[in-house]
Amino acid sequence: MTKTEIAPNPFTPKSGIEPRIFLGREKEIEIFKKHLNRTKVSYFNHFIVVGDWGIGKTTLLKEYRKISHSQGILTSFVTVPKFTDETLLSPTVQLMTQIPRSLPIKFEKIKRAINHLRGLGINFPIIGGGLNIPAKQRYKGDPQVLLLDSLVTLWKDLEKEMNVVIVFIDDVQNYEKISEFLTLLKNVLSDDEIAKHTGYLFVLSSTSSGWEDFLVKHHPLGRYFIPIVKLSNLEKERIPEIITGILRDTGVSFEKEVIREVVEYSEGHPFQMQILCDYLYESQVHGKVTMDCFESAFNNALDELGDIILEPLYTLASEQEKGTLHLMAENYTVTSVSEILSLLQGMQPQTDKKSLSVHLNRLKDKGLIQKENRGHYKIISRIMSEYIRRK
Repeated sequence: MTKTEIAPNPFTPKSGIEPRIFLGREKEIEIFKKHLNRTKVSYFNHFIVVGDWGIGKTTLLKEYRKISHSQGILTSFVTVPKFTDETLLSPTVQLMTQIPRSLPIKFEKIKRAINHLRGLGINFPIIGGGLNIPAKQRYKGDPQVLLLDSLVTLWKDLEKEMNVVIVFIDDVQNYEKISEFLTLLKNVLSDDEIAKHTGYLFVLSSTSSGWEDFLVKHHPLGRYFIPIVKLSNLEKERIPEIITGILRDTGVSFEKEVIREVVEYSEGHPFQMQILCDYLYESQVHGKVTMDCFESAFNNALDELGDIILEPLYTLASEQEKGTLHLMAENYTVTSVSEILSLLQGMQPQTDKKSLSVHLNRLKDKGLIQKENRGHYKIISRIMSEYIRRK
């Protein structure tokens, strides 16, 4: 690449798109490698990755998939859609058609599994993703039996060529309307026919709030899908290394002050970092991104984040709660109930500590603020704080 050539934008501010480089998740990678090694002695510890929206769950699962393939292990990657009905058959059929369909293997090698499904009246979608279950042939039996038999039948097709198959199930929070399906999945994976006579390792992902809701309704799940790998923001100290690595060989560089601002505003949140850097990259002049570009790029990033996530969150607050948020946003820091009350009483003299505590807890439940310690709160992120401050 000559000095005048600028590479296409390398930042990936879209859910599920793999970043140009993968750094900052070494601990989570080691957890997966440990469980992968245990499969060599037929120990299959199904586990789950949880984290907030945009934190990198899908990206991590795809990195797990790369590691598996590098060791010659087949994987199937299934993304859970939103379900419109509440019957257990729908997620069962979706899972059992997508697992074989997503395997990087010729369909001729899994004819037994495909014919098994078709014999039940379930059409296997070789081309396209749609399912076609004719009404006259619709499967009427127990979904748990269907899932168990289908996994066993698929394994009979695979066992001659491999000892392990990793099944990644992304976005299991989308089972919310049929949350009992995860209990059904647990029961199937616990059955001796699966646990002792197949080589499946299941790795799930969910939003934190979605998984918490499942545990409230079906608490035994928390003892089965372990460890719970909790994703948080990347360490802020790693962000400059990540940005510099992504920019390598693009013909574009960011000033150090620009990178510092990205670190401060994104706080290590992968999606926020990617979207801000995406706009900054588009602002380059002769391959340089300086602080002169920052305000405009930040405003564009904030507008886009507002449409995607910030505004929908903000609208959850009542008018009274919004008043509290605006006071807290003036100074993005941990604030005590007493400090907030002191500020509020100038505007709302009738507010007392008890009522304030109630609506602070409501704001926490709505995901707008977080409790740092007893009686101390903070807006969920600097980006959110800045968005509220500008409203």
